[in-house]
Amino acid sequence: MGTAVLEVSGPDAAQRAAELHGALGVSVQPGEVVSPVEVQRSAEIVIAVIGLVFAGVGTAKTIWDWCQARRPDGVAVTIVLNDGTRLEVSNVSQGELEIAFQQVESKQC
Repeated sequence: MGTAVLEVSGPDAAQRAAELHGALGVSVQPGEVVSPVEVQRSAEIVIAVIGLVFAGVGTAKTIWDWCQARRPDGVAVTIVLNDGTRLEVSNVSQGELEIAFQQVESKQC
């Protein structure tokens, strides 16, 4: 199992994070956890945060597919893995994202 935090920013960040939360909730496997959305606001930006406990690359694929479908909407998703790695989903390929999830998960074993 690996852990990660998803940071959703951009227009309607809280609403978009709720949509992503729903997509992750549908694909969750036994032992995986998707925490409720928490919204962090500052004067400049709103970031909605989702915590994850994941197993396997299925979660990476769900995140990738969701982000690709919303790319034209200006939504940005940053994944902070439990080893400190920060991934901007728009800057990595699906394969790179899956490898990063596999590496974090293998370090937990």
